[in-house]
Amino acid sequence: MKGLQIPERFTGTVYVCIWSNPDFCLYGDIFLTDYHSEGQTEQILLGQIEIDIPLEFIGSRDKQVEQLRASKRKIIDEASAKAGQIDDAIESLLAIEYKGEQL
Repeated sequence: MKGLQIPERFTGTVYVCIWSNPDFCLYGDIFLTDYHSEGQTEQILLGQIEIDIPLEFIGSRDKQVEQLRASKRKIIDEASAKAGQIDDAIESLLAIEYKGEQL
């Protein structure tokens, strides 16, 4: 898995849209995107602008490392919990005694 690659600049068109579907959890939120949402009925295009800006990524590497560490901890915790459930099931099966008729 590679880390997030942030370019030094962004040059292109930015579209300003609003979510227009009242059943969507972000209904009414305005957002920016780098693609035209034509044909998408849940979005309304409000405007667009051509931009050329430098991107600052100071501190983003530390944030990425922390996000990856948090993801790793979550996966380990989930796996550990499932392994514990399996251990409990094994112990439960081993504790069953057969008390039927002896031949």
